[in-house]
This record gives sequence, C-alpha cells and structure tokens, in this order.
Amino acid sequence: MSKFAGMNNAEITSGQCAKMLFLFALGSAALILPTSVTAIAKQDGWISMLLAGPFNYFILIVFLALSDRFPNLSLAQYAERVLGAWGGKVVSLLYILFFLLLSALVLRNISDFMGLSVLPITPEWFIDSTFMMVVIYGVFLGIETIARTGEILFGWGLFVIVIVTFALSNQFDYHNFEPFLYEGWERPVKGVYPILGFPIGEFVFMTMIFPLVREQDRKKLRKSLKLSAVLIAIVSVLICISLVGVMGVDEVSRSPFAVYDMAKNINIEEILVRVEILVAMVWVGTVFMKLALCVYVLTVMTAQVLNLSTYRTLIVPYAFIIVPLSLMVYRNVAHAKEFAMGVWTVYSLFHGFLLPLLLLVIAVIRGKRDNSDGSFPAVQPNREETAEDQKTSDKQREISDKEPAVT
Repeated sequence: MSKFAGMNNAEITSGQCAKMLFLFALGSAALILPTSVTAIAKQDGWISMLLAGPFNYFILIVFLALSDRFPNLSLAQYAERVLGAWGGKVVSLLYILFFLLLSALVLRNISDFMGLSVLPITPEWFIDSTFMMVVIYGVFLGIETIARTGEILFGWGLFVIVIVTFALSNQFDYHNFEPFLYEGWERPVKGVYPILGFPIGEFVFMTMIFPLVREQDRKKLRKSLKLSAVLIAIVSVLICISLVGVMGVDEVSRSPFAVYDMAKNINIEEILVRVEILVAMVWVGTVFMKLALCVYVLTVMTAQVLNLSTYRTLIVPYAFIIVPLSLMVYRNVAHAKEFAMGVWTVYSLFHGFLLPLLLLVIAVIRGKRDNSDGSFPAVQPNREETAEDQKTSDKQREISDKEPAVT
C-alpha cells in the first residue's frame, strides 16, 4: 500500500473485531431492548435472551462461510462476483439504504435518551448535530482508530456492568420471577422475535469488517467471534435478570430506558450514589461505536460501488443526510416501539440473514471463489506535486554541494 493511500486500507486483529461486535450488540440494544422483551415475555424475559443466544453465532456462520470463499472482499464486492455486475450493484444499493436508515435510527436513539434523561430542554437537532461531529471525526480517522477506541470501551463497559449488578444485589427480589413459565414456553419464544432483528440481524455489518482482519489472525477469528457471541448472551441475560429482579415486570415494561432507571436505585450508605451517570457514559460510548461502524460501512460500501479511491469524501455528505433523517424517522418513543416490534425485525433479517444466505447458496452452486485483493487503490501524487518535490530535492542537492566539507 502506498503512503498516499491514507487510512483507506487498514488492518485490525481478530480480538478487536470480536470486541467491536460485542459493543455493537451492547450499543442501543442494552438500554432499549429489555423493555420490549419484558413487555412480551414478562418475568420470563431472561429465557428469551437465553434462547436468542445461539442465534448470535449462528448468523455469523453464514458471514464466515462467505468470508472463507472471498477472504479479501467485502459484501459489496463479492455480490458482484456472485450475481454479476448489475445484480451485485442492486444488492449493494439495498444494503446502502439499510445502513443509512440504521444510522439514522441509532442517532435518534441517542437524542431520545439525552432529551428524556439528561438534557430535556436541548433541541434534538442540536444533540444529533454535535454527536454526529464526533462520529465524523472518528470515521475519518479509520477503522483502526475505531477498533482501538472499542478496546478501551470494552473494558469500561464490563466494569460498569459488574459494578451495577453487585451494587443492586441487596435490592434483588426473587419473587419478581414468580410464577415461572406461567403460560408455558409461548411467551419466551415470542420474546425472541424483537431480538432477532435488533441487534442480531444488524450483525451483517461484519461482512464489511472481515476483510480488514490481519491475515495472520484469520485462524483466530472464528474462535474470537464465538467467545464474543457467548459474552453477548451472558450479558444480555444478566441485564434482563437484574432488571426484573430489582424493578419488577410492570416498571421495566413502562420504562423506555430501563437500565438507566435501574441504576438510579443504587444507594450504598449514602456514599455510592448517582451511579447512573456511569451507565449513561458507557452507553453513549457504545452508541458512538455502533454509529461509527454503521457510517463507516455505509461510506465504504458506497465508495466501492462507485469505484472511488477513498471513502472519506463521502462522510460529510452522508452526515448531512443522516441528521435530518434521524429527526424524521419516527415521531416519538411509542411510534419507535411499534416500528421496532412490527417492521424492523422482518426488514433487518431480510438484509442480515436471507440475502447473505442467498449469496452463499448461489456461490456454492456456481463454485465461486475469489482471493483477489479488494482494498482501495493506492492514491498516487499528482504530477505537479511530483515536480515540486523534484525541484526541492534538486535545490537541497545544490546547497549541499556548495557547502564546504568539514575537516
């Protein structure tokens, strides 16, 4: 790769890839999803989280199978290898629209949270705009910077989850889980439905990240992702159990941001109080990770479809689309809940599972494999810059020739 290629062609480790997957799942889902699941499965919501656990890795198996056939290509690139130029571009366009909408939804999540819990008087457009500025800078720096940020947030996220869980252990009421399976397995199974679309169906972003994993780390990738999927399941079950045990089913079902409200109950001898701000900080960090990954995948996919030499020129134009779209995507929290429960799961699973599975089946039938390099082309300096560099080096050589030798 040429030094003029900038941050287009970066590399990450398998561990960083797995941590980004965990933070992506923990992002907006950790604060919002338990409310939807508990509203369906009641006190057995934790069983729904447990049943959804295997899907965390099962859906990744399809992406890994595609990655084995096209190790250095992204979804937008091997879609054209499998379906042809026009068919591949149609599929890529569908994913561009998907990630554009997902980016707007994630950005709206942060403005809803800040507006209801932290900054009730601040206009939504101001929160969205300022938050998007940080995302623009992070995406501009590239995937390596995003991955390193994820390593920091990963440790802090686990630390805060452990602290909150132990700090609320004295308020835990086991009677909140009674009666156990009072309507059989029907409600827990139904509770899996929103989880499949949010966030499991959104894991398709990984198809754009796999080619960036270092070649020497590819053998560890499957194991790292499996550990990440297990950790996602454990944390999801732990959060749901803590919510029901501390707050009860009715209060969790009514709260739009149940985890944040649960953390307000922490009070240890009037010393350890106001811990909910730590939850807010970690959640904002994980939402930043999710939105940065969505915008990165969106811009990279668009650049590859248009055969551009860099994705960075698309970041700001897309930001001007995402911010107003986030304000229009739904009217209020109730509308968002209806949208998530009724529409998003089907839409997300179509892009996150059915389309990749279809590409895999067609690739297997047609025997398609491709080991070619799919990275951005190295950007060479223009002729004017080359001529100026040559003049500068000639002048330096003349000056050095005129200088007397030191004896």
